[in-house]
Amino acid sequence: MTDGTDLFLCYSWVDKRRADELRDALVDAGLSVFQDESGMRDYDHISERIDVALRSTRVLVVLYTPSLPTSEYCRQEMHFALLSSYRLHRSRARVLAVVQGMEIADVRPGRLKHWRLPRTDSDPRLIAMQIAGYVHGLRDEDPRRFGDAPEPPPVRWRTGPRRDPHELYGREFELWSIHDALFPEDDPAAGGQVAAVTGPGGEGKTMLAEQYARLFADDFPGGVFAAGGAAPGPGLPYLWLVDDVPDGIDLPAFKAMLAPTPEGRTLVTARHDLLGWVHPSKHLRIGGLGRAAALATLTCRWSPDSGEAVARRLQRLSDDRREYGAARRVVDALGGHALALRLAAGLAGAPGFTGFRELAAAVDDPGRDALALAEQLRPRLSTAHIGSVAATMALAVRALPQAGRDVLLLASVLAPEPVPTVLLADMLADADGLSPGEARKRADGGLAEAAGRHLAEMTPGDLALVHPLVLRTVRTLHRDDPRRQVLRLAAVARIGAWLDTGRERHSPSGELAVLLPHVAAVAAQMRDVDEWHVLNEAGRVHAELGDSRAALNVYQRLHELCRTRLGEDDPVTLAVRLGLGTAYGIHGDHPRALHLIEDVHAVLAQRLGAKAPDVLTALNNIGAVHTSAGEHERARDLYRQVHVVRKRRYGPGHPDTLDALYNLAIAIGRCGDTQEALRLKTEVYDTVRSVHGDAHERTLDALTSVAVTTLKLPDRDGARWMFQQVYEQRRSAPAAGAAIADAAANLAAAEDHPDVVLRLLTEAYQVRVAAQGPAHPRTLRSLRSLLIEHLRDLREVPPDAEPLATIEQALALPDGVRPEEIRLDAEDMDERVELFNFASTYYDRQAKLSGEDSTDTALAICYLAHATAALDQMDLQFDQAWVLIDNAAEGLEDDLSTGRPASVAADEVRRWIASLGGDQA
Repeated sequence: MTDGTDLFLCYSWVDKRRADELRDALVDAGLSVFQDESGMRDYDHISERIDVALRSTRVLVVLYTPSLPTSEYCRQEMHFALLSSYRLHRSRARVLAVVQGMEIADVRPGRLKHWRLPRTDSDPRLIAMQIAGYVHGLRDEDPRRFGDAPEPPPVRWRTGPRRDPHELYGREFELWSIHDALFPEDDPAAGGQVAAVTGPGGEGKTMLAEQYARLFADDFPGGVFAAGGAAPGPGLPYLWLVDDVPDGIDLPAFKAMLAPTPEGRTLVTARHDLLGWVHPSKHLRIGGLGRAAALATLTCRWSPDSGEAVARRLQRLSDDRREYGAARRVVDALGGHALALRLAAGLAGAPGFTGFRELAAAVDDPGRDALALAEQLRPRLSTAHIGSVAATMALAVRALPQAGRDVLLLASVLAPEPVPTVLLADMLADADGLSPGEARKRADGGLAEAAGRHLAEMTPGDLALVHPLVLRTVRTLHRDDPRRQVLRLAAVARIGAWLDTGRERHSPSGELAVLLPHVAAVAAQMRDVDEWHVLNEAGRVHAELGDSRAALNVYQRLHELCRTRLGEDDPVTLAVRLGLGTAYGIHGDHPRALHLIEDVHAVLAQRLGAKAPDVLTALNNIGAVHTSAGEHERARDLYRQVHVVRKRRYGPGHPDTLDALYNLAIAIGRCGDTQEALRLKTEVYDTVRSVHGDAHERTLDALTSVAVTTLKLPDRDGARWMFQQVYEQRRSAPAAGAAIADAAANLAAAEDHPDVVLRLLTEAYQVRVAAQGPAHPRTLRSLRSLLIEHLRDLREVPPDAEPLATIEQALALPDGVRPEEIRLDAEDMDERVELFNFASTYYDRQAKLSGEDSTDTALAICYLAHATAALDQMDLQFDQAWVLIDNAAEGLEDDLSTGRPASVAADEVRRWIASLGGDQA
């Protein structure tokens, strides 16, 4: 470059008068000066015209006043000039600061002080003469301009994942603060330096660290290493990245994470402060983005194919007053939270986006679901804007098309670490019976959808990565999604297969290193039964946990593989052992469950301390096993320990604390103190209701539990009123499916009028057939309850039939049926035969009462066909069931029409029976 100016004058617009005085003095000193006169606002991005001027100048002069650091365009100008100067010559300053109205010690970044700064009260003419002398000497020695600076070399990534480069907005000074910390002015050649970047989850700490490694690759010829990877060779300086230092570690453990040799400089990220371990001058805490950077991030995909530079995007935005105002509302509501802004940008770039006004309305006023999600995110997301951030994350996840959502559901059952895309494809193939090619196509398409919305990203090595906050959002929003449970079991089976086939090459690196975090994560899916226990109390046990022998089988295999490959006391093996112990407890093998879980608890307590979260999880699961075994006093004492620690650690309103209180209330009730159990359950209900509102699923679960305990007092009227509230709320949300059936059955248990009881049990059965299928154990149990009530109405109730109970009582009372006993497989043939006998008896009595051609008899035939097929013994019985259901279902369609619930249920049973036989039995 030959044309251009000697100087570019950088200043905040509020200091225009001072800048004019300095420019005049510089011109009088014989220098050519570029000064922008267009009146850029402090939150504007630099335009193309300014960019050209910067590239064609030799020196940047910064009028550094208290207002300058808040000016976005000044930060960008300084960053560009500092970086170009650094690449042109490490020790020759091309960015000169003129400080006014503040102390020189407060100037940031520190590289601005490499040129000897004049006194802050100096005459502008004397300052101009000093600058002119320096510039003339520089022009003679090195006439190059900023635009002549070379690009940095490619980063030598040695170990660990890294993300594709993103356009980073608003972190210019932070990059130089990291550099100043790792290369101190008093001894820049000294190795062994440690710098820390801390801040709430989702603010871009990892992205900032990786961007630093890219921009300053020249300083690390030895490469960039991730902590825990292979050790670097001797001799060359290198950068050692320690990402997301876990909570609760001690100083020796922290020191063990740092660079292992003197040539290394360590850059650490953490959500919590490390001021006690990292010098304050090397400790950088980041928060939300400034306004301009936030607007640039928000519009980075608006519109998706525009390809505009940021300055033009923001100009287009400001041309529409209402849209600009709405975008500002989004930015302000989110508090500049980087991840939330990127997710909002993904929404703005999605098909059908109508403008920022609708988005602003949703983010400005987060609903109860968003506030509930915020409570789940709070341990990792300490921001005053958490409600709006949670609302944005929920909107982004829910707006994702199904293929992309499947990818997120898969990732949500794994660890927040890179996932091989081939593993995602394998899991989809197992879950949906797809060919490898079809599964890979679906996985790639889903990843592309998620990445296009900033919900996932690809890393080198064909690995996918999803942010931990996004994963937690997916887990919260889809906690009861059957699809997620199917994918979870597919993940366990496929990960076990990978270990078994030796694809990890039997080494601690490569595929095994990538796989190990996910082994621990799928184990955690089984070991954390707080949610299972609470839903069991509300009468909504997950069939996948309570009824699936497949879960036990895959965890047994995974545990053996981990013991063989990793060792008995490896953390991953312990995590899987804890999950296996919980699975044994759910399936009734209490001695084996206690042996496994207590072993893990003892090891973890010794390693981590008695109050560590994983230790509390193990303790809670020991309590769950004692509950299942009927040892309620022991379970109560353990649950009380867990609740006390969680309450102190998280606060009384945190979901984990409430789950612990639920467990304690259940155990206290089973120990006989019904009044105290009612008080604790009411406390949980009041807290959940205040967060979620009356209609939320968790609120209704909590109210159901209160009603069950109220029924035990006994207070039938009070319990009936509460069950009625739950029933009405459930019916107002038809998508609730099986939850409507639960509510109907619970209300029936508190009703006194036989006609009402029959109506409710009939509804429960019909809803279950449609929502869960005729073969589901809960559907068969609903059929059993309905048949008993019909026989009671006909004065034909069997002498040994149990009284009508709530769903919770049927599944969870001390003398009730344990989860493993509601299975209707071969070992439960007595219950199947009993169901068949009830159906046969009811059909005989109903046919005699109303005749073979009545609608009531047709319904009785459908019930008999269902019970016959449920015997699941031989093709002859399926054929007999088919003859029964085919005629009866046709008759119901003629009598009632095809859209009536009874006709729909009969047709669903008919379709199911038609599919039975042979290998499908």
